[in-house]
Amino acid sequence: MSVSKDITYRVTVHPTTNEVEIMAFELIGVDTSALGLYDSIDQAPSWVQERVATLMMIDPTPPIEPVEGVGRRIDASTYWVHP
Repeated sequence: MSVSKDITYRVTVHPTTNEVEIMAFELIGVDTSALGLYDSIDQAPSWVQERVATLMMIDPTPPIEPVEGVGRRIDASTYWVHP
């Protein structure tokens, strides 16, 4: 199955435990192997790690502009990323 580039994944990093939860907003075309709960960002798929690392450099104070081809930082611990 090919993964759609239009999919948005929500990545939440729990501020006290550093656990990472990855969810998808869409139902079709999702890479289901990426979904779930991880003990840390280091265990998440590498493409998620790379995008979150990029978005972490952005100030979480709204309004936050999207980064083309990467995603958007929503707040201090939540990111929307694209594959």
